[in-house]
Amino acid sequence: MTAIIVSGHGQLSTGLLDAFEMIFGHDDKIIAVPFLKGEGIPQLQDKYQTVMDQFPGEPILFLVDVFGGTPYNSAVQLVFNNPRADVVTGVNLPMLLEIAAIKEFSDLDALKQQLKLINQEGFKIFSEVISAAKTTDPIDDEEDDLL
Repeated sequence: MTAIIVSGHGQLSTGLLDAFEMIFGHDDKIIAVPFLKGEGIPQLQDKYQTVMDQFPGEPILFLVDVFGGTPYNSAVQLVFNNPRADVVTGVNLPMLLEIAAIKEFSDLDALKQQLKLINQEGFKIFSEVISAAKTTDPIDDEEDDLL
């Protein structure tokens, strides 16, 4: 089963994990690693490595906040030549909930593809949803899912 390392600037990762646990409960394979003020790549990589060492031989997926930021740069240096690890940017609560639900039954590649889909489906603009609802056939059963 894939271990998940969630990271981002400041306390983003710990806040996301806290929200995740309110909904899903605790998961020993999802670990928050915050990137704090005053830290640099070496300090963050040390924290990442400590977590990675808890899951020897298991696939690791980093979920980080932004492409090109320190949490991302620190992670990619650790996974660069590791086919059992990867980094995904744009971490958010729907991603964490989805990955927790499917990680036991999916390999690393399937997880990444599902996260890509979840991010696309999870982005909604209220006015567009309402506009689509107004033009949808009122008998359509899917209308209830729009709001």
